[in-house]
Order: sequence, then structure tokens, then C-alpha cells
Amino acid sequence: MKSNINDGILITFLDFLKEGIIIVDDETKVIEFVNRFAKKFLKDENYQGKNFKEVVENDYIYSLISYNHDKDVKAEVNIDNQKYLINVYRIEGKKIIHIQDITPFEVYKQAKKDFVSNVSHELKTPISVLKSAVETIEEEKDPVMIKKFVNIAKKRIEQMDHLINDLLILARLESQEDQVKKVKYDLHKQIEEIFEDLKHLTEEKNIQLINQIPTKFEIYADEQKLSIALKNLVENAIKYNKQDGKVIVKAVKDSKHTTITVEDTGIGIPEESLPLVFERFYRVDKSRSRNIGGTGLGLSIVKHITEAHKGKVWVESKLGKGSKFFIKIPNT
Repeated sequence: MKSNINDGILITFLDFLKEGIIIVDDETKVIEFVNRFAKKFLKDENYQGKNFKEVVENDYIYSLISYNHDKDVKAEVNIDNQKYLINVYRIEGKKIIHIQDITPFEVYKQAKKDFVSNVSHELKTPISVLKSAVETIEEEKDPVMIKKFVNIAKKRIEQMDHLINDLLILARLESQEDQVKKVKYDLHKQIEEIFEDLKHLTEEKNIQLINQIPTKFEIYADEQKLSIALKNLVENAIKYNKQDGKVIVKAVKDSKHTTITVEDTGIGIPEESLPLVFERFYRVDKSRSRNIGGTGLGLSIVKHITEAHKGKVWVESKLGKGSKFFIKIPNT
């Protein structure tokens, strides 16, 4: 009786695994067990008592079961745009086929590879310019030209410093080293402080900063982290704005959420780029972004901070007609 109970528990456990299990009698080739995950690889879910040749749909899995081998077999295979790791074991007259979906690991590996590549590329340009500027300064005798190239070098150093700071912020957010510490504070005052910090960026194009959040508008959030997110949005709204443009910050609150809007009268974002703007190093216009001095990480940081608050972020934009970025976070 005890054995039957244990067998039942084992079958239930195998059935609910997020990995595929197929058990085939090695002599008769009859399928004895298929769990829920593995049933998608069968032509017919009514496999009981049938030879695997009748019901196994995928040619690669079919060949692994068919292969008469003494040793365990391991293989990676692409099926319907997913990547699977398949192990075949021989145990006491049975073939056990173990199928793991390793697509997320492959995506992570590729993302890591792309990240390293992007960081290298982003650092390569300022380092190259910095090297040229220093070499010119060493040989140049004209004080005016020396000052010019010193300013170029300083600008590129600042660019690298911004990139490294953004990378550190993003790394802490992704590793969850910095926990969200929510407090109640005045959002209107926070926006005023952000405007003051970024006021120097508005002068060239005469950008007007408008805080439409009511005074003493209370919000419950991590003050430091949300400030980083909002400062990134306001800074982008200034940099990608038009001459004599406006940046407007609003906020509304209902019983459950607070929604903050950062609106600009700038160049806008093409429709095809809207789903991608929060990805790391994505730029709508690469050459323009580099000239302006963006790191390509600002909106990704905004997304991570919002999600750390259990909220969501999105954008609405039309090319040539400005953009609206929204942050929506819970009130509790």
C-alpha cells in the first residue's frame, strides 16, 4: 500500500514538472509515461500502450529514442523557435528522455554578450577622441588650440563618467542590492529641485520647465530612486526638445495609484521605436544621441526603478509632435 502511495506521489510530481519527461520501454518501444510538459512533442496525447514511432512528432526526439546506444546522450535542439536540452538515459530496461527548455538561458547569454559589446562600443569612441585630443595637446603650442582640445577631452571624460555611473546604477537595480525604501514626501518639491538641477540645459534652446503638480502633493515612494527616474525623463525631454519648447510635469492620484507624466514638445519618437525605447543602449537616432551626450541607459534605468516600485512605465509619442512618458506606481 505504501509503495502505491509513493508511486502516485512520484507520478504527480513528474507530471507537474516544468521540464519534459518521456519514459519508453527499451525492448517493446512502448511509451509508458509522458508528463504534461512533454505532451506537446506528441502527435497524439493518447499514447498509452502505443509504440513511440506512432506518437512522437519531433524528428530529433524520435531519432534520439530510436538510436541504439549504451551511453547516455545529450543534445541541444531548436523546436518552434525554442531551444531545448535533451538528455536520454538508459535505466533498468527503460529509456528516459529528459527535455529542458533552455531558451531563457540562451537569451540571457546573448543579452550578456550584447551588453559587453555595447559597453565596449560606447567607451571606444570617447577613449579614441580623448587619446587624439591628448596627443594634439602634447604637440600644440597655440594656447587657444590647447584650450580647445582640453575642453574636448573634458567633455569625453564627462561622457565616460556618465556611462559608468549609469552602469553602476543599473547593476545595483538589476541585482536588487538597493532595496526600495518608501517614504511619504512632497512630489511638487522634488520636481522643483530637479528643474533647478537641469536649468542650465534649458538655456541654449530656451526651454520652459513647467511644474503642474499641486503644491504639497504627497507621494509614497523611494525618494532617491524616483528622483533618478524623473530626472532622466526631464533631462531627455529637454535634450530632445525643439527651440522655445516646453517640458510639463503632471501627476494624478486615484485610490490605488499615482501616475506621473513628463510631457515635451520635442522631436517625438517613430511608432516602430516605441516598444524598444526602454531597452538598454537602444537609441532612436544614434548619431544625434551621441552628440547630445546620452548614454543609452537612462530609460532602462527608469523602467527598472518603476518596476522595483511594482509599477509600470510607458510612452506615447508622435514624430515631430512631442512625447509623453508615464510612470504609474501604487500608493501603498
